[in-house]
Amino acid sequence: MLLTPFQTADRVQRVMCKTGTPTLDSLLDGGFETGLVYLLYGSDQLHSDLLRAVVHAQLPLTSGGFSSPSIMIDSSNMVDIVKLRDFSFQLGLEPESVMDMIYISRAFNSSQTYDLVINHLDEFFERIPAKLLVLPGLVDLFVNEGLDAERTRQMTHLAARINAFTLRHNLVTLISTRIKSSHSKYPPVGKTLASSAQVHIHVDETPMRTIYSLTKHPSLPNRNESLVRKGSAFGVTLPLDYFFGDDSST
Repeated sequence: MLLTPFQTADRVQRVMCKTGTPTLDSLLDGGFETGLVYLLYGSDQLHSDLLRAVVHAQLPLTSGGFSSPSIMIDSSNMVDIVKLRDFSFQLGLEPESVMDMIYISRAFNSSQTYDLVINHLDEFFERIPAKLLVLPGLVDLFVNEGLDAERTRQMTHLAARINAFTLRHNLVTLISTRIKSSHSKYPPVGKTLASSAQVHIHVDETPMRTIYSLTKHPSLPNRNESLVRKGSAFGVTLPLDYFFGDDSST
């Protein structure tokens, strides 16, 4: 029996794909790494980040993309054709060609979500050589319908399935939730899914900034990066009469 030589972890080659958002790239030391499950939660801004990542993945390897299509199981109804078109133009891609490389399956309840992930992922990836799997709102339908014993069991099964599938196919898997959390360090998705996702990213918005917080990563420390929002201003000009009462004589 032939034995392959042992390789230490420092010699394992990391395959990366840029996120399409420079601030996220900086937060993650270059972008998304294959074989990892990413959990994004917080502000709805993260949906734009997911759509941008789906478009960016179609760029060639030399431009930081995967040169491959993406598969999305959308439980959050987050697909925005206008945004996909705009992101395509920003990257110099033809929107029609971009749309042809995004394969979307819509889930309307928790049972459909469970069936698509458990029973149809293999079929999807046999037909489509995708390197990016996006699961927006994966947990939301389960929570909104009520996490009874059966749905909790299904969520545990889903988490294990997604983790193993991502590793076996060397994918980047992005999961998001719209459910609000009272604390940025604790994703509101239950312990099983939170523990199976190797990377947690909290997205927050202020009137001036979008703040990305890395709260869990297998090799990077917890840290923040921020992006000044378009149209934000640090001061507001007010008319002079704002500072005087209506009966002022000056």
